[in-house]
Amino acid sequence: MGGINFDIAAIIVFSFNLYLFVSRRRLRILQSTLYSILLVISLGSAVMDAAGVLLYEYQSGVPLPVHYAVNVLFYIFQNSVAPAFCVFLLVVAHRYQRLGTGFRILLALPWACAMGIILSTPWTHAAFYFDEALQYRRNIGLTVLYGVSALYAIISLIALARSRKTFSARTALGLVLFLPITLSAFIFQFFHPDVLIVNFAISVSELIILFSINDFDSFVDGQTGLFNRAALAAQLENIEQQKLRYAVFLVYIDNKEFLEYAVRPEMVSSLEQALVNRLFSESGKHRFLARLDFGEYVLMIPDPGADAVADVQERILERVRLPLGFAGKRYTLHAQLAQLTIPDDASRAKVVFQAHRTLSLSHWDYPLDSWLSLPDLSLAERHLAIVEAIKEALDTGALMVYFQPIINAKTGALIAAEALVRLKNAELGFIPPDEFIPIAEKNGLIHAIGDYVLDCSCTFFASLRKAGIPLQFMEINLSPVQFAQFNLTERFYATALRHGLSPGDLCFEITETAAAQSPLALRRTTDALNGRGFALAIDDFGIGNSNIATLIEIPFSVVKLDRSLITEASARKPEGIELKGFVDIFRRLGVSIVAEGVETEEQIRLLADLGVHLIQGYYFSRPLPPEDFLQFCKRTKA
Repeated sequence: MGGINFDIAAIIVFSFNLYLFVSRRRLRILQSTLYSILLVISLGSAVMDAAGVLLYEYQSGVPLPVHYAVNVLFYIFQNSVAPAFCVFLLVVAHRYQRLGTGFRILLALPWACAMGIILSTPWTHAAFYFDEALQYRRNIGLTVLYGVSALYAIISLIALARSRKTFSARTALGLVLFLPITLSAFIFQFFHPDVLIVNFAISVSELIILFSINDFDSFVDGQTGLFNRAALAAQLENIEQQKLRYAVFLVYIDNKEFLEYAVRPEMVSSLEQALVNRLFSESGKHRFLARLDFGEYVLMIPDPGADAVADVQERILERVRLPLGFAGKRYTLHAQLAQLTIPDDASRAKVVFQAHRTLSLSHWDYPLDSWLSLPDLSLAERHLAIVEAIKEALDTGALMVYFQPIINAKTGALIAAEALVRLKNAELGFIPPDEFIPIAEKNGLIHAIGDYVLDCSCTFFASLRKAGIPLQFMEINLSPVQFAQFNLTERFYATALRHGLSPGDLCFEITETAAAQSPLALRRTTDALNGRGFALAIDDFGIGNSNIATLIEIPFSVVKLDRSLITEASARKPEGIELKGFVDIFRRLGVSIVAEGVETEEQIRLLADLGVHLIQGYYFSRPLPPEDFLQFCKRTKA
């Protein structure tokens, strides 16, 4: 049976493989489990092979049953390597999970036959036997065992060939190297049984697999050492395939941006580590914790009971509510929290990612520091759909800009128009502005919408000028979120000049509510716009809580009375008395007054009595698409 030098080398390499596998971060997935089984089987084969050689060399006094037992164990291990690798390859190729029970039984039959031959050998001498002089002899059954291993190698080659396009380069390298190295060693040892090279070849091949297929460094976040998004996807896929039961806890730190900027950049990683230790240090031995971004985590616990879920929820919530101590300071934490159970709430892995996405994009809609369920999160599905609809409309130019005329009721002249953005989606239908604008403001899409509306408005205004329609100015809404743009004024100025317009041709509307919410940013922006020559209007006056003393700090030249003031005044309600007082104040300030939402002849007369003649509302026209507005202009005296 030859020397054991190669077996000793194989045992050393297998032991090194096991050490690396156990000591490194790894996913608790079927692929990892099968690789560990493959390692143990291979190590057992090498150990039993070496033990057999030693017994053979020093056989005096060793009972015959011991010789048989050691050799039987060796062949059990050795003839389990090929089928174990075959199943491992099929799992990596995502083919084993799709096999039915019948095919899995067929796949196991050759191995079961090999085990039958091996286990019966002490009595049948099918694979080997020892003669009266205790000399080891091979028998015909050994050829069958090699044939079984070759069969699994052929199945592995076919699976590898059919799945080659699904493998990454590293995975393909590990699999391609394993098969020829191992097969070559098997063939060589079959014809040269004194050279025990098979186990050493397998050990080297499995080391290659460890550093290619089973290298989980790509699944680990480099800053925190936690599993990343790719690892979460792999773990969820494994849970789905094996039909396991897990509790999933989504944690989104609401004030994570504040925490990131509260410390020096080089301290952010340490701060996050302190945060993770605070929240998850006692979340269980077999937990799975993934980091999706700073302050965004997914904790999963296997086979949870109701009490275990409640305990984790209570512990995390308790730690969120306590200030986080770091570098001598204390930071208040707030979080959006959601819990779901696999497979009860989510039979598909992608539901977890959808739930996280909903929580992160729509976190402003949910209460802080309380646990939500999957049905709670589903309330934001329309919000996410609207976000996608806005993005699609921006990409395709499908956002619509309508124009509503402003008429001098006294002369019947067309004075100006207000640009109003509209959104219609093939699946969602018409989405009202008061629904999609707040969503766009919260996720930042409002900046792109603002630029789009400005460009469309300037293009249309310039075309009206060329058509001989002397519109005095165009009103465009300005969101308070846009105040944060440091170069907003210069970009607006450049856009106006690019379309052949002067800044005075454009009037930017700012709501009364926005003026009260962001006074410093508003004042900085409005001063810059006014300094460039743009006109400013206070929109929707009458629905906010700001006082006129605050508003006059803004250099506005137009005020637009909200329809609620007009409605109250026309209904002769006490609140309507305020309308006359507001009109008198604004007239003394020398600003133009526009009445919005005017719909009836009675309201026109009321406003005329107050000296308000600039009218915007359905009484004259609803918002119109550009081509209809052009026709309206041709019918109306300018």
